[in-house]
Amino acid sequence: MVLRIALILFVLFMVSACGDSKRVAYPVKSVASVPHVSPRLDTRTQVNYLAAVNRMRAKTRKCGNTVYKAAKPLRWNTALYKASYEHSNDMAVCSYFSHKGSGKQSDWTAQKQKLGQCSSFVNRIENNGYIRHRGISENIAYGANSIETVMQQWIGSKDHCKNIMNPLYTEVGMAEVVSENGIHYWTQNFGAKLP
Repeated sequence: MVLRIALILFVLFMVSACGDSKRVAYPVKSVASVPHVSPRLDTRTQVNYLAAVNRMRAKTRKCGNTVYKAAKPLRWNTALYKASYEHSNDMAVCSYFSHKGSGKQSDWTAQKQKLGQCSSFVNRIENNGYIRHRGISENIAYGANSIETVMQQWIGSKDHCKNIMNPLYTEVGMAEVVSENGIHYWTQNFGAKLP
């Protein structure tokens, strides 16, 4: 019975994560960025996160029916990290799972930009200073308690895999926040700046 419940929870965990992307050319924005006051990520964790993503990009992969050749390594971007931390923290504080912000006090961008609605990943990325971009996307997940586990989950999902392997992207930031009841919430943001 315990094994059956664990299997059901695992399947729900795998299905729950979703990817979202936006690939358009943006004009120069007039957003007055108010970056999230995210904790400084220690160097070792940052290096581990970046290495995990770049290991996935280092070889040809099939994402759904699309084959992606190995892609160039990504660089770490602090603005994308802050947007990732902001969203992981919001999900952890409010115990929910969505690409949309909660609309509550912990939805930093919605509050600081006075959106009058829940923040989107685009809102969060731009509010944290990543304004001149030609493509951005977001992966989210919950439940995985290590970078290795969450990366395996994402690479096994068609849309997440496409975000990870997309050759357009040159930068990444990601964050994990653990809720009071011990659930790990992950956000991974990708971007490519305008030249």
